Amino acid sequence: MFKGIFAGAGVALLAFLLPNTLSLARPELAWAWTQPVDGPAAAASLAITAAAGTDSDATLEEQDKGALLLDHRVFYLHRVTAYNAVPWQTSSDPEISACGPTRPDQIALSQDLFFRKNGGNRCGERVEIVLSSGKVIRGVVWDTMNARYKMAADILMDSVHEAVQFGVKEAELRILPARLPTSTNS
Repeated sequence: MFKGIFAGAGVALLAFLLPNTLSLARPELAWAWTQPVDGPAAAASLAITAAAGTDSDATLEEQDKGALLLDHRVFYLHRVTAYNAVPWQTSSDPEISACGPTRPDQIALSQDLFFRKNGGNRCGERVEIVLSSGKVIRGVVWDTMNARYKMAADILMDSVHEAVQFGVKEAELRILPARLPTSTNS
């Protein structure tokens, strides 16, 4: 009987303490959740950023509104497949995708990934699909999949044979940052 009481009290204590220790709204952690880390050089720059204390009230306010969740950049896909721009695999007009004309580097995302929580979509966003083998497939989100698929991506390929050979895989989807316009000042 005492084991059950102590176990219940332990679970209640963990349920009370754990969310408070992992809170993303803590000022000393705010900088870490908004910075990408790409290797040792980036990690060193993050340490400098942390020492400088870049956390601000605006950053915390954005986190409280859920902005951090809307800006999520890595997703783990349960299903990655390949498809072709032919009527029996797409709609009756395979030359038109959800975001306009079909493109050679096109990626279709499941609707849970394609549509943002704020009402927008991911048309034109550059992505990388990292397969478990380490192969990286780069493309642009230009289409959406049937509503029955969740956490999935489809890669447009030139031939049916290529698509069949690709099969079904699990992978990681990385949303790449938007390219900044470059100016040519002479």
